[in-house]
Amino acid sequence: MVGEQRVDSIHYSLLTIRLKWIMDTFGIGLSIVLVSVGALGYYAFVFLPAQFHRWRCQSLRAFAKAIELRTQGRYGDTDLLVRLALTVSARLGIEGEERKRLELAAYLRDIGMVAIPYALLNKPTPLSPMEQLTLARHVEIGAAIVEQIPGLSAVAPLVRLHHVEYAVQPDAPLSAHLLAALSDLMEIAHHAGYGAALSALQTGAGTRYHPQVVQAIEAALQAHPLENWAPLRRSAALWVGLVLYPLKDLTRLLVELTRY
Repeated sequence: MVGEQRVDSIHYSLLTIRLKWIMDTFGIGLSIVLVSVGALGYYAFVFLPAQFHRWRCQSLRAFAKAIELRTQGRYGDTDLLVRLALTVSARLGIEGEERKRLELAAYLRDIGMVAIPYALLNKPTPLSPMEQLTLARHVEIGAAIVEQIPGLSAVAPLVRLHHVEYAVQPDAPLSAHLLAALSDLMEIAHHAGYGAALSALQTGAGTRYHPQVVQAIEAALQAHPLENWAPLRRSAALWVGLVLYPLKDLTRLLVELTRY
């Protein structure tokens, strides 16, 4: 009787050990599977989309710089505007896919300038009413171009509205109002300096510019004064000048070609 109990105990112990080994093996295998699935999911749904967005921004940045070269003294404006847009957007609660669209639109906002005559873009005197209408066409032209780019059709409305006035269309996306304010900020700063540009935004808050956007820009620039951002633009222009200077004849030819 005692021997039978001892045999049963041994069988039970062996069965317990075997079951424990099976469970441990299954647990390890399941853990490996879960980790692999998690890693694959992260790669497919987080890493790849983020990497693709970076690649796309780098490509669009090249287009933006080509457009900047058509207007004297404007090289580096887009890099500065994009950094400002991303900084201020965080204060406005713009995030996720809308923030990505904002970044893409910041690069593409002036793509319609390719259809504007070179002489008009670089005219040293004030534009006539007819010339202003011609220049204003770049928003519709740019939006039409962006609509034809696969995967970027959702960015086209922001390109079309990047000069929207708050009093005219207050219900436009907040990203569009932000682009409008920053575009004017860069334009005014180019002619009159950063102080005058910020004053113009403050004066136009509630009429030309979205008041919430102006407040966010003011807060961002109080934390990081605009003068501290300017070296980025100046250094970019300096490096381009150093590169193009030995090729001034070729540069002159390219400039002439872009007039048509």
